[in-house]
Amino acid sequence: MLESGKERILIFAPHSDDEVLGCAGLIEKACRLGNSTKVIIGSISDSFFWHSGNVVTVEHRKEELKNALEVLGCYDFEVLYEGETNPLDMVPQRDVVMKIDKILMEYKPTIVLIPYPSFHQDHQLLFNACMAGLRPVPGRNYKMIAMFEYPLIVWQYPKINNVGELYLDISETIDKKIEALYKHESQIRNSEHLISPEKVRQWAEKRGLEAGVRYAEKYHLLKAFLI
Repeated sequence: MLESGKERILIFAPHSDDEVLGCAGLIEKACRLGNSTKVIIGSISDSFFWHSGNVVTVEHRKEELKNALEVLGCYDFEVLYEGETNPLDMVPQRDVVMKIDKILMEYKPTIVLIPYPSFHQDHQLLFNACMAGLRPVPGRNYKMIAMFEYPLIVWQYPKINNVGELYLDISETIDKKIEALYKHESQIRNSEHLISPEKVRQWAEKRGLEAGVRYAEKYHLLKAFLI
């Protein structure tokens, strides 16, 4: 599908760094093959992080996002909500759905990737808003809708059943994925943390074992058309 170079790929990520954790391999391959690829970030706000003891500003997080996506060859991104205090879970869901509707109508994607609804409230809200925006509507035909994952999916209840499994071989792009993750410097944890660069590489290796390749990203398939 990506080999055609004609796809329009739209990725919804709750926060900046989720796009790398879940989709970096796909983003790099899609862009390298000439597919139009756009990343939508749910929210960026001034935030205090316990692992560093620092407040990271909106401007800093956006610069990290820009640098990370450039590593992957992607230059098209948008942030739905940003500000000093603008957590996504405080926004009425109908407002988020309206923004998503507008983006879907204007961008006209062929492939849409949305976040797996983890324990994090922002991930849950964006997942629900995306599902509402992607409701069956005449004239909106997507080749594929799938959920991307991240290592923290191990702490997840209830799990979503009755979905397909899709693997992408990222053996040739795993180093780019890790390089892009390091561009989110304010989010880097120590090697024991599930979203540290070391554990992200191990997670890709685990998915690769399942798929019969060295490294892979796994996507949870919601809908796909055989064309």
